[in-house]
Amino acid sequence: MSTPSARTRLTEPLQDTSRVYYALVGVALVLVLGMLYSFVTVLTQGHAVTGLNNWGTDAGVPWGLDIGAFTWWALMGVGAIALSAIIRVFRMDDYEPYARIGELVTPLAFLASFLHILFDLGQPFRVFNTLLYLPLESPIAWDVLLLGGLGVLSIAYLLVSIRRDLHELYHDGVLPSALSPVYDALLIGYEPAAANDGRDVQWWLAAAVLVFIPVVGGGLVPFVWGPFGVNINWFGAIQGPTFLAGSMTVGAATLLFVAGVLRFAYDLDDVFTDVTLRRFGVFTGAFAFTYLLGVFYEVQTGTFAADMADPTVSSLVFQGPLAPLLWLAIAAVVLPTIYLVVQQALGRFSLAGTVVFAGVMLVGVLHQETWLTVGGLLYPDLMYPVGEYTPSIYEWLNLMGTTALVALGLLVFAKTLPVVATNGVEPDR
Repeated sequence: MSTPSARTRLTEPLQDTSRVYYALVGVALVLVLGMLYSFVTVLTQGHAVTGLNNWGTDAGVPWGLDIGAFTWWALMGVGAIALSAIIRVFRMDDYEPYARIGELVTPLAFLASFLHILFDLGQPFRVFNTLLYLPLESPIAWDVLLLGGLGVLSIAYLLVSIRRDLHELYHDGVLPSALSPVYDALLIGYEPAAANDGRDVQWWLAAAVLVFIPVVGGGLVPFVWGPFGVNINWFGAIQGPTFLAGSMTVGAATLLFVAGVLRFAYDLDDVFTDVTLRRFGVFTGAFAFTYLLGVFYEVQTGTFAADMADPTVSSLVFQGPLAPLLWLAIAAVVLPTIYLVVQQALGRFSLAGTVVFAGVMLVGVLHQETWLTVGGLLYPDLMYPVGEYTPSIYEWLNLMGTTALVALGLLVFAKTLPVVATNGVEPDR
């Protein structure tokens, strides 16, 4: 049976607040304010300040870093909840702490993903207009619909998952009393005697997630729009499995990164152990290798497309102006993969190395998704000038702001929700 000191350590994130915590909250708030400044600037002055422009005679690129970030956050949300569901369905007890992280990250990632769509549209009223007159011919419209459905499912999944821990901690007086009305609302209908039934509901929700994800990650959108060939990363239905592999890569790297940070911050060596972190790193590397294969298949498919614009762009990816972007992204994914796999093969472990390389992999996939989005749009199908694009300060503020918003959400969760499962651990007496 666990000792009382174990319970104390597991509840430490809820009770002990250091200066570092307040400093991180302060930095996150500053970056969120920067994001709001960027949004208001674009709202009042238009997209001209971002450097985005019309495709064609204006030699502009209509999509940039915001769409790349939208895809990246969507990958993270899908991957995080998928890994959590896999752990729950197959009852992988050693990895349950990682499942809880995935459940907390998923809604935040989907929120950040939606915000980048809002930033790209420029005005909130355009969002409502898009919902009223939904452009069913747009692949992104379907992406948003399907990801929105998965987001709702993820919130229900999170609530079912945390209710048992929430009930125990709330009645032990560990949680902040100021939020008592919120906790009372979340615990409506919960009976401790029905805890096993709650786990059964959780299992079925996790199973539903695993059924739903292939539709989001590899189903309707690539099946319908894959034959269009309007962009190098839209040609062929291989984009579906590639998105799914990318989501597992980003999701696993995120869980690895957050788990490493939590272990360092709260000395949770026996929760996020060397063995589980090493093994999780190997799975992350395997997902990353599969993702890179999918990216190569996407680009290679474009080399023999019926539309000559695709072969032209695809050749530039390997040996033209776009080649450095491709190889930089590959290096940012391959090097962490090698490190994580070799670490397991040698039976060694470095917490700092694992966290750093997981972060590098996340940046690498973001870079990959952004340049793939922009790369094809630089070269119009018709005889228009080649476009130019450099991310503006406003787009960088958007990305830093959504990243800070997700980090701020996790910091708030650390003080208000059971980030680490505590059920079955004896409270201090």
